[in-house]
Amino acid sequence: MKSLQFSVPANTSKSIRIQEDIMTNFYPYFHRHDETQIMWIVKGHGTLAIEQSLFNFEAGDIFYLGSNQSHVFKADFNKDEKHKVHSVSIFFDPYKKIAGVFDLPEFEELKNFITHSEFGFQVSHELKAKIGNEITELQKLMGIDQIINFVKILSHLMQNRHLHIPLSTGKNLPSHISDNDKRIINAQNYIKKNFAENKLTLDNVAKEACMTPQAFCRSFKKRTGITYIEYLNDLRVQRACKLLTSSNMYNISSVAFNSGFNSLTNFNRVFRMIMKYSPKEYLKRYKETIMD
Repeated sequence: MKSLQFSVPANTSKSIRIQEDIMTNFYPYFHRHDETQIMWIVKGHGTLAIEQSLFNFEAGDIFYLGSNQSHVFKADFNKDEKHKVHSVSIFFDPYKKIAGVFDLPEFEELKNFITHSEFGFQVSHELKAKIGNEITELQKLMGIDQIINFVKILSHLMQNRHLHIPLSTGKNLPSHISDNDKRIINAQNYIKKNFAENKLTLDNVAKEACMTPQAFCRSFKKRTGITYIEYLNDLRVQRACKLLTSSNMYNISSVAFNSGFNSLTNFNRVFRMIMKYSPKEYLKRYKETIMD
């Protein structure tokens, strides 16, 4: 599905933009923008479609959306509810006005965190109340005080990065691989190039890493935090989501086999396990969410 390129209204005198919206509904179009967005849902509940993923949201939830991530928030209303939503967003471009701050040597870790968060995340349940309060305080500040407190919010998100929920399947997989561990890196590159082939085997991947299958599985889990099969399935389901949402030419069977699954039963099982919906349910809900 194509998304609209949206331009966030610019303020030439500020490095960040804080926007509070109290409306009958969220912006209704599947869209993207150059700026990174931190969005706090003060009131409202429904579904977030971001790229090919779907997430339920409720009041209090906070999302970190990377630059040019296509997304739309769609509210669900009960018959007794008034159609009104309330959100506060922080927009910033880490590579433009505020880039000078992140280029300071003391901010290297924070700059790396922002770079590695480009695929977005949902702020952890343990942290969202604290971040919500900090956003409220941020709205009251001006000038240098506002920038200092904004950096504090980013710092709190960085310090708790291991708790956040990735928004893009397969892209934010945990990775703790050192530059010296070339065997695992080579194996990952091999998997990424060949995951859609249903003839890909553990033996082939292990040979690419110059390890036995048993040693490879232990080493892969230790260095990435997930198993080889979990990594492979995430890549295949991510491709399946893209095929399902990009064209009407694909039926469920062809999507399964073009994503590397050798059986429709296994595809349906793995897809539901990762996406929480069957392929048909996922596509139906995805279309309902992104279409006005």
